[in-house]
Amino acid sequence: MKTGRGAKLVRGTGKSQFLYQQVSAFLRKDIEEGRLQPGDMLPSMDDLATQFNINKATVMQAIAELSAAGLVYTVAARGTFVAEPDPERKAGRAKRPLAIGWISTITDGGNTGRYHTEMMDHVRLALHQRGHHLLVFCSDNIAPGVFSKMVLEARLDGAIFVGPAQMDPIRKLLSTGLPSVVIDDRVRGRKAASIVVDNEMGGYLAVQHLVSLGHRRIALVTGPREWKVTRDRLDGALAAAREAGISAEALEIIEGDFTSRGGYAAVRKMLAGRTRPTGIFFFNDEMASGALQALYVLSNLKVPEDVSFVGFDDIAWASLTHPPLTTIHVEKELMGRTAVEQLIQSIEDRDRVPIVTVIPPRLAVRNSTAPARA
Repeated sequence: MKTGRGAKLVRGTGKSQFLYQQVSAFLRKDIEEGRLQPGDMLPSMDDLATQFNINKATVMQAIAELSAAGLVYTVAARGTFVAEPDPERKAGRAKRPLAIGWISTITDGGNTGRYHTEMMDHVRLALHQRGHHLLVFCSDNIAPGVFSKMVLEARLDGAIFVGPAQMDPIRKLLSTGLPSVVIDDRVRGRKAASIVVDNEMGGYLAVQHLVSLGHRRIALVTGPREWKVTRDRLDGALAAAREAGISAEALEIIEGDFTSRGGYAAVRKMLAGRTRPTGIFFFNDEMASGALQALYVLSNLKVPEDVSFVGFDDIAWASLTHPPLTTIHVEKELMGRTAVEQLIQSIEDRDRVPIVTVIPPRLAVRNSTAPARA
C-alpha cells in the first residue's frame, strides 16, 4: 500500500519542518483518516525511502516520532504496525496522575549539563501534557545505597534513568522491577526499555565531515573511556578515519570528561604539543565550548581559519557560540517524548516486552569548520 498519496515534501531553506516531520505528518494523517487501520503494516523503510526520495535514517526518525505518539509499534524482524487507539485517551477520560522520576547519575558538582537539562525539559513537558508529574533525583555525592533508598521511598510509578546502566545505583534500582526507561544506554537482562542515539553513526559523520574538508591531522577529545557512549562515538570516528586512509595511530586522542573544563584542558595540552591538529572532534558541545575559550585565552589561533571544531549534541547555545558550532544534532525532543510514551505503556502493561529505540543523528554544519589550509 502506498501511504501519503500525492504527498510532496517541501525541501530547501524555505521548509517549515524537517523532512522526517513531514513524512511523520503524512503517515499520521493516513492513520487518523482511516486509510491505515489498527494492525496494518506500514511499508518497509526501503519502500518509504524510495517513495519520498529520502534516506532510511530520515524514515527512522519519522517512525520514531509516530511511535512516541503511540500511533505505531515495531516488531523485530517483522515490521512496523499501526497501534490500537487508546480508548481512554480517545474518550478524553482522565487518568490518575503518575509520579515519574528523572534519576540521573550524571552531574557536575550537582549541576546537570545542558544536554540532559534540555532533554529533561522535553520529558517534563510531555508528562505535563498528559497530566503527570516529574520528580528529579541526582545521585551526586550520595552513597549508592542511600540514594536507592531515597528513590524507593518516593513510591514512584515509573522512572527514567540517565547514566551508565551497569553502574550503581541505576543497576540496583532496575533490579526492583520499577517500570523504567533508560536514556543513552542499552539494558540487558532487565525489564526496561532503552532510548539511544546512534552514537557510532554520529562519530562517523563528524570525522567524515572533517575529512571531506581536507583535514588529515585530526584530534578526538572523547568522554570517559569506560562509558559506552564514548566507545561508540570513537568506533564511528575511527571507521571514518580508516575509510580516508588515516590510521588510528595518526589521530591524536585525548580523554575528556564531557565538561567545558575538560575541553579547555584538552586544547591546552594540544597547544603544548609539537604538532597541531587542523580539525578537532569533541564528543560533546560543552567540551567544544571550553575549547573555544581556551583558544581565545591561550593562543592567537582562530576557528575555523586555523583549526576546525565539530561538537556533538547540538545543545541550544551551540548556534550562539562564536563562531556558531558545527555539531552532530541529536533529536532531544523526540527522545524525551519517546521515553515518556514507552514508560507509560510499560506502567499500563507490565507484561509489555521492552524495546530499544535507536534515534539517528544528523550533521548540522555551521561556521566552525572550513577547508584545511594547503
